[in-house]
Amino acid sequence: MTVSARKARPEATAKRPASHAAPQAPRPRRPDPRAAKTVENIVNAAQNVMMNHGTPRITAQEVCDAAGVSRGTLYRYFPSMEAVLEAVVLRLRTETDEELNHAMEGCETPTERFAAFLKYSVSNNETRRGSQFLHVEPVFVIQYFQSNFDHFIKRVLIALESVFDAWEADIGTTVDRTAIAEMMVRLALSETVVPPSDGKPLALRLQSTIDVILKTLKRP
Repeated sequence: MTVSARKARPEATAKRPASHAAPQAPRPRRPDPRAAKTVENIVNAAQNVMMNHGTPRITAQEVCDAAGVSRGTLYRYFPSMEAVLEAVVLRLRTETDEELNHAMEGCETPTERFAAFLKYSVSNNETRRGSQFLHVEPVFVIQYFQSNFDHFIKRVLIALESVFDAWEADIGTTVDRTAIAEMMVRLALSETVVPPSDGKPLALRLQSTIDVILKTLKRP
């Protein structure tokens, strides 16, 4: 008796997917200190030229001459002169934020913080530079104030958060913090554009205005 042998089926060969190496993310470029220095020089030069001539007459060549760079170098880092002026605006705003934070360092109590804030409001680079720019470039100053107005209010709210807390605890009710911060900003900006004729310092004006507001809101 013969046994019919079954034909052995060939084993299916599993197809292995082709191995592809996972794409590697590009390595982040290290900051180039020379590039940062060049950008800083250009922004400094633009700010100085603006102080002397104003923005309508500022040219790329003037900025290049003041910064000691070529036009090609300027346009390597800035696509246009408008971008250069925007960098100047950002520089002014950032410097003021940092200066205010520094002025209020070490102030532990709300009273100390408000006193430091009032002292800073009298002499800070933002309003001082605004007054200087106002003579050579009033349009730039007004546009700077308008475009950064909300930022100014936020700056006050952050700096005086604990002060507002103390005021509310003292008078027994909440206050409209945004409205008070806006009032402070508007008063400071108005004195930059139209200096007071009586010579009364801004700090005293702010203090007396706040005293009236808190006295009016205080619960009996």
